[in-house]
Amino acid sequence: MSRPTALPVRAWRLTRMALHVVRGFATIAFVFPRIGRERQDQLVRAWSHHVLGIFGVSISVAKPFDFDQMHSKRLFVGNHISWLDIYAVQSVTGARFVAKSELAAWPVLGRLMKNAGTVFIERARRADTLRINQTVREHLEAGTVIAIFPEGTTSDGRDVLKFHGNLLQAAMDADAQIVPFCLRYMDVHGHFTDIPAYYGEMTMWQSIKLVLRERKLHVDLSFFSPLPEEGRGRRELAAAAEAMVRERVRGHTPQDR
Repeated sequence: MSRPTALPVRAWRLTRMALHVVRGFATIAFVFPRIGRERQDQLVRAWSHHVLGIFGVSISVAKPFDFDQMHSKRLFVGNHISWLDIYAVQSVTGARFVAKSELAAWPVLGRLMKNAGTVFIERARRADTLRINQTVREHLEAGTVIAIFPEGTTSDGRDVLKFHGNLLQAAMDADAQIVPFCLRYMDVHGHFTDIPAYYGEMTMWQSIKLVLRERKLHVDLSFFSPLPEEGRGRRELAAAAEAMVRERVRGHTPQDR
């Protein structure tokens, strides 16, 4: 086990993050209106990659041969562990996220996420799901890359919860590709860690403090080939994605579990 970071290091990381958030607001307010979608996506990827760097998180990406993770008109679906997940996926895809409405209430970051194009959903309301499906379909038809966490909540990363298929209907209606992805977090020794996990009764600040204590973390992001949709409904596609991600999550060696 590595020693925790010193208090000055944690304070410096928080300061850097605060300045980075200010920069994000300024970019969205003054730069985004004057540039095209491709350039916006580049800035989103760069901003998210910098967030990972601030918190000492490195990232590796595994993907099928000849797979372009920035291909347009695509819905990414994967497991949800941490508030870092969004930045990990955005750092290599520039995807806009569909997230639960509670995140919109986060101080500062919630506002930034909304301004950056995040679509918030009240999962308990069926009517809201229908509205979001229509919104996601319109974004996909326009060529936007969208990402969702179909578990509907976070876990500790040791397994995968049930994937719900409601929002996959938007991709089917838009004739967009559905691409599963898997996130795994590891410590400096390459072993599984639940330090970044933000779940249960844990508060956002408690989770951030745990991450701040770590000198280095690593996230492994794996993409799978687009799911064949012929003859399958959204529930079958969700189950297929869930099985693929679960197999990858359980691929750790025994000492990692």
